[in-house]
This record gives sequence, structure tokens and C-alpha cells, in this order.
Amino acid sequence: MASISSLFVSNPRSLRPSIPNPNPQFHLPRRTQTLNFTANSSQNDPKLIADPPPPPPEKKSFAVATGEIFLGIASRIIKRRNEGGANSDPVPVTMFGDSERESYFWLRRRKEGVAAVVADPVEPGVVWEQSLKDVEAERGRKAVTSPGFSFSAAGLLFPYHLGVAQFLIEKGYIKDTTPLAGSSAGAIVCAVVASGANMEEALKATKILAEDCRLRGTAFRLGAVLRDVLDKFLPDDVHIRSNGRVRVAVTQILWRPRGLLVDQFDSKEDLINAVFTSSFIPGYLAPRPATMFRNRLCIDGGLTLFMPPTSATQTVRICAFPATRLGMQGIGISPDCNPENRATPRELFNWALEPAEDYVLDKLFELGYLDAAVWAKDNPVEEIVREDHPCVENGSVS
Repeated sequence: MASISSLFVSNPRSLRPSIPNPNPQFHLPRRTQTLNFTANSSQNDPKLIADPPPPPPEKKSFAVATGEIFLGIASRIIKRRNEGGANSDPVPVTMFGDSERESYFWLRRRKEGVAAVVADPVEPGVVWEQSLKDVEAERGRKAVTSPGFSFSAAGLLFPYHLGVAQFLIEKGYIKDTTPLAGSSAGAIVCAVVASGANMEEALKATKILAEDCRLRGTAFRLGAVLRDVLDKFLPDDVHIRSNGRVRVAVTQILWRPRGLLVDQFDSKEDLINAVFTSSFIPGYLAPRPATMFRNRLCIDGGLTLFMPPTSATQTVRICAFPATRLGMQGIGISPDCNPENRATPRELFNWALEPAEDYVLDKLFELGYLDAAVWAKDNPVEEIVREDHPCVENGSVS
């Protein structure tokens, strides 16, 4: 069974093009070595003269090395879940509830009232819990449109998600009443969509973040840059627009990885803290192994919920990586929709951890838009989009 780790080839060198090209082709020629035979004027025996050896492979940056370790752990969890199916041990996923002030959160779970414990129909090994407060908040929304859309963890590939969102908004698949869910980069995109922002403006903000990281480095400081960009870009009422509509996935790490879904936000800062936590690859966003969120020690939500469920009765899942290479089922929109002339898995991996040049970010946005268009041909908006009631038992539209 394929896993995240199978996306990456053995050559560790970054394949990001260094010279902008308005029509980039992502296929790189293979290095070939030629042998030439020449005759020495004083000797008849030919000499074997080889081209100079290639330069040694570039050393991995700390960002890439840290990301490989984290994704290796995540891949084992996903692989075990996919292989085990319904018979595997469930990975617990919990909705934040009422007792957030408990200092010992392993006792809080027993004290808070749990209204629902549900198994994911696409990933049977995943379950999540909802407190009564969360269930009532989601069901209390005046209007809900199905299907909802879930955006995967993607690192710095979120221009792909922005392109997908641009198409879905333009064609009427995503409305103000459409439930959303996301992990890591997917959570950021959900907040941007819920804010009512223009996706092309969001792409410009992404380029500002990418340029800063290219000039000053990514590892240890991406978190601070991300906070600053989100604070400037998102409106002050973004938390109000997101409450009950956007689910953000984070991973609580004590005593074992445990998925948490957040859909209630007290302020804009609280929402930014949630998406920051959802994106927290240990030692990458900041120089520490984990981050505190609502009195819990947490890391990136993609570790336990790569594509979290929405509150709609059906959920379309969107993955920035080739879904078949991940061995995942029930993926609606991914690079598999339009596999020709794509970046290699190694390029995608590098761009997920180290910011690509602006023209590559533009291309990722375009490819996300085109992949969504391919998916839409088999899922006409008039056939799948409907007014609905929020439901805990989520389904999936492939």
C-alpha cells in the first residue's frame, strides 16, 4: 500500500527551477554520462575519458529534513489506518467542548458531555467526538448547503487549494452556507474562503509570505510570518463568519496522537491561533517541538486528520498531492483529475516545505482550478448542490 513516504524519490536535491518561465514545463531531462575514446599520438591504445563527475548532492535544508521526519510519521499512521480498515484501532478525533479551562486535559474528556461519537465512512479507522455545545451550534445554523468541502494538509502548496476554491466559488459549488473543513494549509484556505476574500488576492498574500521566506529563511520563522500575513489579510469578523461553518483539525499529542476538531472561535486571534496550530510541524514553524492551544499541547492536524470531515451530510475531499500515491480512498479533487504535464512528487514535496518561485505558485493555482473543472464535469452543480441540514454522520462525494 502506498503512503506519503512513497511520494519521494531517492534524489534529495531540490528540483525547483531557478529561471522564471511563463510556460513552465515541470519535466526535467535525465542526466546522462558519455564516454569518449581518443587515440594518443604516441600510443595506439585508446584512453577512456569520462565527463567530469556530477557535483555532490545538495544538503537538505533543515525545513526539508524536519518535514521528511514529520511526514514519515504521518505516513505510518495513514498507512496503518488504510491497511487496517474497519478492524484497525480507531484514531480518536474530538470536538472541542465546554471544559476548556481544565488544567489536566486527560481528565477533561471524562468530565465534558459528549453528544456524539461517529466513525468516518471513508476512513473507518477514524472517529471523532462532538460535545453538546458543538452539535447544537452546527445544527443551529439557519441554512446549510451540501456538499461540504474538506481541504487536505499541503504545506506551502496552498495556492493549489486556492485555485480549487476559486473554481468552486465561481461555479456555485461553495456558497456562504457551505460547510468547510481543513487541516494545516487546508485550514488556512477554509478561513480565507469563509472571510469572503478574493482568491487571487489571497494568492498575492501567499507570494508576500513566500518572498519573505525565500529571502530570510523558512524553518523556525514561518510561523511568525504566517501570523503576520493572516492578521493583515483576514477581516476582523472572520471568526464570526467561521463559527459553526469551518472545522479546523489539530492534533493533541498527549498521551498519544488524538485528533481534535475546532469550529467555535472567540475572536480573530483565536481563529488565527487555531490555523497556526493546525499547521504546526514540530521544529518547523517555530523552534519548539509543539505549541499550546487552549491549554493543550498540540501539533499539525494532518498527523491525525489529513482531510477532516465537514458538518454537511456529504463531503468532497480535496488533496493537493496525487491521491493514488497516498493510497487514500474517497478523494474528489486532486492532481489525479488531470495527470498530464504535472510536477514530479519530489518537486511537490520540496515546494510544500520551501516556498517556490512566484511563477510556480501561479501554476499551482492554475492547476488547482483545472483539476476542479475536471471533477465538475462528472458532478454538475445542479445535481449535487442542495439545501440541507447539518448532519454528524458525514458522507463523501467522489
